Amino acid sequence: MARAVFFDMDGTLLSHRTNAVPESARRALDELRAHGITVGLATGRSYAELLDLPLEGLSFDVLLTLNGQLVVDGLNNYLAGNPLTGAGLQAVLDLFEAREVPTMLVQHERQYVNFINDDVVSAQEAVHTPLPIVGTYTGGEVYQAMLFADVERLDALAAQLTDCDVTRWDDSAVDVNARSDGGKADGIARWCAAEGVDIVDVVAFGDAENDITMLRVAGTGVALGNATPEAKAAADYVTDDIDADGVYNALVYLGIIA
Repeated sequence: MARAVFFDMDGTLLSHRTNAVPESARRALDELRAHGITVGLATGRSYAELLDLPLEGLSFDVLLTLNGQLVVDGLNNYLAGNPLTGAGLQAVLDLFEAREVPTMLVQHERQYVNFINDDVVSAQEAVHTPLPIVGTYTGGEVYQAMLFADVERLDALAAQLTDCDVTRWDDSAVDVNARSDGGKADGIARWCAAEGVDIVDVVAFGDAENDITMLRVAGTGVALGNATPEAKAAADYVTDDIDADGVYNALVYLGIIA
């Protein structure tokens, strides 16, 4: 029996073809909540970024932000976190201060970049997100960094960040997180442990590289029809495209909603 359903945002709930959440997906979330099922979001984005997306009318009981590195409730209250530490944090701060590549730091209540160039502009436009502010690091926990550059430069930087997990989300952008075996899967596991939920009773929906771990660890992993081949291979079930009612159709197929 499904007790919780976690959804990736970009390409799973939010279509970048229409820059909107399909109406059928909105109905599906309402039906899940009406059945007493926890509705969760598992996204690479920060809470602040979500506020700039066309999500009017949607609400979530729990949000695994920054690929599961920061877990908050629906009001952005801190529940759990896995910040960058030690050599990994220092390497990211060195990149930020060197100003050789745009480096964004994401903290619980703020996010900012050291400078903006065309790589930042193109990556943010690809996910319909406003440009970040330019700021300075003044201390505090850093839950994620983002690096912006061409593919060759990012690959070279990733090879240097041996104490971090680096995940590509655009040709000109990668996420940098604390070393973790599971990414979003770890966030789901933390939530399950806190709530006393068996992970076999969790359903996860995703479409991309950073969704693979949660698709594998959840009791049921569902990949959208527009998902990458790797995400589809990790899933238990592949549904229709996001813009062909993929979320709604999968939940009906699985017998979770009627």
